[in-house]
Amino acid sequence: MNEQRVFEAIETGEEYETDGRTVTDADMRLFAGATGATDPIHVDREYADAHPLVDDVVAQGTLLLAIADGFVVDAIAGDAALSMNYGHDEVRYLDSVSPGETVHGEVVVTETEHRDEEWGIVRATAELVTTDGKTVLVDEHRLLVATAAHSEV
Repeated sequence: MNEQRVFEAIETGEEYETDGRTVTDADMRLFAGATGATDPIHVDREYADAHPLVDDVVAQGTLLLAIADGFVVDAIAGDAALSMNYGHDEVRYLDSVSPGETVHGEVVVTETEHRDEEWGIVRATAELVTTDGKTVLVDEHRLLVATAAHSEV
């Protein structure tokens, strides 16, 4: 097991590139079932084929955001002593992703600031990028990470 990092060990400018993850029909259908996000552009191929902006059904934006969250965990929070998702300042859906496309995460720590004695806030930009280099999502993400004084909880 890797040594767990506290807030003070995370530095602005750290960069991570994650492994890829292929979005599947099953992902989209399970997400639709769990959330009710059943807009026809996500589940109806005939509808999507006739849509002027896409060529196939496309993943829900919030599914892509959830994948980006997972990549942030892989990159930063996975080895943090104690951390929690603190939110998103800005999310932009720049392009669509269809089943069978693979995305990876490009994560950069953009700022760190102490919240109080026990917690720090890590801000990171997470981008989802397809294998052909298309950026499909940008997420300005925030994480709470325990300081050295609070890491033994």
